[in-house]
Amino acid sequence: MTNNILDNLTVLYVEDDDSIKKNTIVTLELLNAIIIDASNGKEGLEKYHEHINDIDIIITDLSMPIMNGLEMIEEIKKINDNIPTLITTAHQEISYLKKAIELNVTSYILKPIDIRDIITTVSKAMEPIKLREELIAKNEELITLNNSLEDKIKERTKELEKLASTDFLTGINNRRNFFKLSSEKFENNTKNIYAVMIDIDKFKDINDKYGHNIGDEVLKLTTKTINDNLNDDDVFGRLGGEEFAIVYENCDKSHLEKIEKIRRDVENIQYEDVAFTISLGVAKKEDFDRNIDALLSRADKALYDAKGSGRNKLIFRER
Repeated sequence: MTNNILDNLTVLYVEDDDSIKKNTIVTLELLNAIIIDASNGKEGLEKYHEHINDIDIIITDLSMPIMNGLEMIEEIKKINDNIPTLITTAHQEISYLKKAIELNVTSYILKPIDIRDIITTVSKAMEPIKLREELIAKNEELITLNNSLEDKIKERTKELEKLASTDFLTGINNRRNFFKLSSEKFENNTKNIYAVMIDIDKFKDINDKYGHNIGDEVLKLTTKTINDNLNDDDVFGRLGGEEFAIVYENCDKSHLEKIEKIRRDVENIQYEDVAFTISLGVAKKEDFDRNIDALLSRADKALYDAKGSGRNKLIFRER
């Protein structure tokens, strides 16, 4: 730290002896220090006010006209008690030294001034400041890093939560999340809640005839077609295999047309030479439905009736 301590360091240097001041300034500037000089304490105080945000350290003579070095330091310490201050003196007067201690002066340099003494004394004075600055910078780096890690953890947590709640093939709610969301909708609404159970007709035959890759495409196309007909607050999920379910709220008497449109849209899907349809069972929440399972069970019975009566149809079950 000693080798470069004066590099770009801004020094307020106050000295009334022009020859001493000139020689010291030349030497300090050769070491890349930035010098703001004054000839007495009053001028030094004025310069401090002018450059209050730039000055890193103060080097001042003790005995000077108009205002001495300690009087100047006393005024500056009222503004910034932490700024390093060095005094230069040809004497070690007890009264001055006692006052310097009271003002928490960092150190002193005896005259005649030896540049090596300046470098050593300034280095010792600035070392705590530089270390504090480095610690603050490191702390800011750690805070930034910590914030970045927290953001990454939050982002990863969201990704994991999504993975845990999403069907890997279709991208919609998996069975667990569907029942969680649909149960919440059921509990928070007293009426006008409908459940739809959906099954792709003869899906096993599709897999057997065309292969599972084609079967997966049929599942994804069916999912997209259903999704395109739903509102944002409708709960839609894949329960497993070729079985899907919807829970939605609606006060419109023609709302079943929305479900019937899903059936027609799936029937009209053009995918190579593969044709497929779906059967749907619908039930409305009634007072005797104690939970979402009871409502879905009635919709499932309606689905069973739809498949048993020819498939590719919708059946609404009132009881």
